[in-house]
Amino acid sequence: MRMKWKKSTAAAVLLFGLAAVSLMVHSVSEIMAVTPVFAGEEQELPTIVIDAGHGGFDGGATGVDGIVEKDLNLSIARKLYDLFTVNGFDTVLTRDSDETLEDPSLTTIRKRKNSDIHNRLELAKSYDNCILLSIHQNKFPQSQYFGAQVFYGPKNPQSEALAKITQRRMVEMLQPENTRQYKPCGDSVYLIYNAPMPALLIECGFLSNPDDAYKLIDADYQKKIAFAIFSSTAEYLGLQTPAETAVYRELE
Repeated sequence: MRMKWKKSTAAAVLLFGLAAVSLMVHSVSEIMAVTPVFAGEEQELPTIVIDAGHGGFDGGATGVDGIVEKDLNLSIARKLYDLFTVNGFDTVLTRDSDETLEDPSLTTIRKRKNSDIHNRLELAKSYDNCILLSIHQNKFPQSQYFGAQVFYGPKNPQSEALAKITQRRMVEMLQPENTRQYKPCGDSVYLIYNAPMPALLIECGFLSNPDDAYKLIDADYQKKIAFAIFSSTAEYLGLQTPAETAVYRELE
């Protein structure tokens, strides 16, 4: 079994401010006067396990102009990793390169995919107090469908609460015209369906929709996605979030 991941150990208090500013490029937003603290009693921050869907032999969906899902998933996951890490969370990536976690001795694609997804779940389960965030992209035969959508795992009751916040923030920050609703995962989504911890599958957009697809390959838009997910988790944990403690100014 191959398991490679990044892990950072940082303070157990959310450290926002200049670190967050450094991750927001000028074309995204400027964040000022941020001094987050715990909304209630001081608490231990969970480990954040970030899963960049697919990888290696498994490219995932292919969109307009040959855009490959696995590459976008990893790019967004890395940006999300940086945000959580610099703000004091222990953070893990299930993969930090173009590879999977399957048993290399397996020979069929099906067995390799099953091994990969099982190993991702086992990695997440190795952390006693964690949140699992799996980054993916959507695709549909018709090109008119668009928008981010969040799916939550049914095994932990807190997953739905996190999904509700994340869907709302992604709509508010990315696509106000998006009317999609958060939904529970079915058992076909093995990783999230079987996760015992709060777990989300986040479909960041549709690779089959040209507008979505060209946004998704843009580094600034990927940072917006990462920031929306990060701030959703902060709100879920009862931390003062950017919406409450920051002044945003969209820059021309």
